[in-house]
Amino acid sequence: MTDERYSISQVARCFGVPVSTLRYYDDLGLLPAAERRGNVRYYGHAELCWLALIRCLHHRGLVSLADTAVLVGEDPAADRPSGREVLTSSIETIKGRIADLRNAQRLLEHLLTCPRADPVRECPYLRAELVQAVDHALGRTGVGDAP
Repeated sequence: MTDERYSISQVARCFGVPVSTLRYYDDLGLLPAAERRGNVRYYGHAELCWLALIRCLHHRGLVSLADTAVLVGEDPAADRPSGREVLTSSIETIKGRIADLRNAQRLLEHLLTCPRADPVRECPYLRAELVQAVDHALGRTGVGDAP
């Protein structure tokens, strides 16, 4: 490891985030306190590793920013879930997203192979999916229920 320090603008550029995001993370206590020289914040390798962790957890969509704070925070609060609870909940959320994406993939693959001239407008399978989505949105329990 190196003792080299990087200015907040260098870090922002390297990580592809606005400087304001780094300041926000500092304010939330997500990043360890940055060294300051005048008004400029400087980060070392350890802080950059924390930033990489935050980006891994939050920016990849694995957990919310609030949950990221729970996972990387130093002081667990009594009114917040534990890190393991956050991880368990996040896994369940991801499983749901994966199921949704698999369903979307199946639908798109079906439309790609549908023999109808205009599958988006004419496919009976898609039409049934849309009717089911509308019924669900309207709180109907079965197809053909009266409004």
